[in-house]
Amino acid sequence: MTPTSTAPTTPFRQIKRARVSDAIVEQLLQLISAGILEPGKRLPSERDLCKRFGVGRTSVREALKPLISMGILEGRVGSGTYVSAETGQFQKPLAWGLLRDLNGQDDLVETRHMLETNAAHWAALRAKPENLAAIEASIQGMADHLQQPAEFQDHDAAFHFEIARATQNQILYRLINVIRGQIQTWIGERLTLAPNRAEALARTSLAQHREIFAAIKTADAAAARTAMDHHIQTATQDLHRLETARKR
Repeated sequence: MTPTSTAPTTPFRQIKRARVSDAIVEQLLQLISAGILEPGKRLPSERDLCKRFGVGRTSVREALKPLISMGILEGRVGSGTYVSAETGQFQKPLAWGLLRDLNGQDDLVETRHMLETNAAHWAALRAKPENLAAIEASIQGMADHLQQPAEFQDHDAAFHFEIARATQNQILYRLINVIRGQIQTWIGERLTLAPNRAEALARTSLAQHREIFAAIKTADAAAARTAMDHHIQTATQDLHRLETARKR
């Protein structure tokens, strides 16, 4: 009898590119698009992914983080990482095009401004009690991690996700999810470019987030839009100043 191989078959390929985390992201997106990783399916463990891709744990974590931020993957505490049940909505060419081509910072800021100021407006008019609770929880998470930039950034992203969810507009929510990974990277740069000022920047951001939430909670749509506009403009100006100082 001819012995059969016991080596498991796998759709994952080892990574041989310089930007390892980007290559992992691209491969996961391809597997999701092809339906190999189906909505609701649990991904292999972090350790298993490291073996399958042939990379270190840091690279896997860097790849999973933006996909979770965009809502393509879902991290469940104590359970693992899953393909979002709504990921099928991201399989359209337009969505993938946005993910790959929306690289210009000015375009990104302009798009974010259009989407998120309107999201704040509609969230103020439509937020349900559970939405308000989720937004408030993200603010508390920010307050608890003022000295931990990575964790603060995660709760910052959650704040904007929950506002988008509170609009009760699934298309707006998905559009914000599509660009949120790049926005989160951009927000992270604001903190990492000025490590000595990271906590001060975080405190300013927290105060602005609280102002946005206060307007949403009182159903003041105009004030919510204005507060979100102020927040985005302030963050943009800070980043531009930091980048200019770095280039000198």
